[in-house]
Amino acid sequence: MVFLVAAATDALDGILARRFHWKTRLGTFLDPFADKLLLLCGFLGIASSQAFLLKPPVWAIVIIVFRDLLIIAGLMIIFFTTGKVAVKPNFLGKATTFFQMLTIGVILIEWNYSFLVWNLTIAFTISSAFVYTLRGIRQLNGKSKA
Repeated sequence: MVFLVAAATDALDGILARRFHWKTRLGTFLDPFADKLLLLCGFLGIASSQAFLLKPPVWAIVIIVFRDLLIIAGLMIIFFTTGKVAVKPNFLGKATTFFQMLTIGVILIEWNYSFLVWNLTIAFTISSAFVYTLRGIRQLNGKSKA
């Protein structure tokens, strides 16, 4: 229940921020960080718990965690190399976050077809990792602001 409330309030926060232009520089950093922390706790909690009969395979969780570590490491490299970093979310990144949250949700409610959702989630996760890597390389090369 706690996860579902956290995911719902995160979505509501995003909708309200866009609708009423309540965006800040700090919020641009903290919101994705909070999302990653929520998802990391969710996936690692599911992976380490004996209570769930339906779980994504370990390799799927490794991909999800590795993508987030890749993004964080990339942002650090860009910041320490250029002295600045531009974080601009894109549709694929938002879709990935949505499907990752959905995956945790369907596992928590023990939906029998959870594997369909987590396989889709892995496809989005891998795709967005490539996109963010390419954007990071462009940003390091000075060809793009994000």
